[in-house]
Amino acid sequence: MKYLNLHIVRLLLMALIVLPVATSCYDYNHTDITDEFTDNNNWINVTISVSTSNTPKTRANKPQGGEDGDGRETGIETRENHVAGVTLIFFQHADGINASASEASSTTIDYAVYYTVTRDDGYIPTSGTHLPGEIYYTTGEKKLGKNIDPKKTYHMLVVANANLTGQITAGTTTLAEVRDMTLYSVYSGTGIGLNASDFFMSSEKDLIIDFSYSTYDKTTNRNTYYLDNAHLERMTARIDYSAEGATYSTAYDHSGYVYNVTGTTDHFVLTSITPFNLNIGAGYEYLFKRTDDATNPYLADETTTNWVVDPYRSGKTTAEHPTWMASKLTDVESDISNAYNITMAASQTAKLNIDGNDVIVLAYPKENTLLTTSPLYYYATGLAFEGYYYSGGATTGGERRVYYHYLRHQGDKESYNAHRSPIDKTVTCGTAAAMNYGVVRNNIYRVSIGTINEEKGTITIKIEEEKWRHVDNPVIYI
Repeated sequence: MKYLNLHIVRLLLMALIVLPVATSCYDYNHTDITDEFTDNNNWINVTISVSTSNTPKTRANKPQGGEDGDGRETGIETRENHVAGVTLIFFQHADGINASASEASSTTIDYAVYYTVTRDDGYIPTSGTHLPGEIYYTTGEKKLGKNIDPKKTYHMLVVANANLTGQITAGTTTLAEVRDMTLYSVYSGTGIGLNASDFFMSSEKDLIIDFSYSTYDKTTNRNTYYLDNAHLERMTARIDYSAEGATYSTAYDHSGYVYNVTGTTDHFVLTSITPFNLNIGAGYEYLFKRTDDATNPYLADETTTNWVVDPYRSGKTTAEHPTWMASKLTDVESDISNAYNITMAASQTAKLNIDGNDVIVLAYPKENTLLTTSPLYYYATGLAFEGYYYSGGATTGGERRVYYHYLRHQGDKESYNAHRSPIDKTVTCGTAAAMNYGVVRNNIYRVSIGTINEEKGTITIKIEEEKWRHVDNPVIYI
């Protein structure tokens, strides 16, 4: 009995020695996360980026659809960049958001949660694409619900400035329903001029969350997954006018931006611009970017053959304006002074300065993309330029003129003209690259007047198409 008791004591001593060694070797940062440490104690920390630096660039070569350019454009601080909170949507499928139609219909959302965020000016991302000047927001460490299993891998979609948890029910709402969700309100405000803020944003890419790469903190008993630098895209576009090559003047009986007329002493004074054929207000927008790619249509990169699709695109074939469209071209031809008309005089107190030029924000439209058979007059988003033509140095008695042109998304030529009425109502895209005409989310369409040609009765318009996060295409001359 004496020897048996001694043997038991020796075994207990060995156990006390071996236990700390064994536990000190356990890797809590990766694999084999046990319920003892993670049951209802899973956390996530997400950092998102929404904008970059502020120097737009141009290139001499023609644009290739969807390519990233060599310049960047910042959002307007406090309005376009601001994020108050994010909705995180978790689901499981090997193909992510591009699961087949049948599988997406049978895949339900595992978890949807809304978290407030704070701006982190000192944040330096450790992974992902980092562009200089990007603005970062972070959720901080937020606790996840019980229905997140730390032993599983999830796909996650992010939506900023919109709490969608009331529209998504875990275990009931399907992936198919989420990826085809549409919204008609994508910011606060009218979208006319600078009247827009709290922009809705959604994932640029499908994110994979592998909780086996979480970090376990023994002190707090927290198992936290850190997601670094998730990029978001605004669900709206922006149309700007740049006064490049012109000077604002009140010396004429109609104040505005003054342009010299080629080969003469005449002047043209631009007094107002009215965007037309807008998807704004009552029109809907897909929550997540969608293209007509046959295999991976959701969050896919745009190319010259893979075009962005809006909720109405398939029906844009009839010779009539759709009911959802605002500032219809038919109405603008009759009266340019509608609610979307932006006068140069009234904009002097709200203009921006970009690259040394006055820049005026005209509107924030949602996506509007066309088919090859879509009549431009009834569907293509464009601008009506109103001004007065003064001959021989006169400053009074100018002739009123209005020029019309459609915005370009992917230009296929280097020079175009904007014309006066009447406008041909039968012209269609007429090309395989229907995305030559269109408005796509997260793009800035910046227009400026190049030359005034009195003999031809036309003006040339230059459009720079910028990405809010990076430039999509170089300069297009209209």
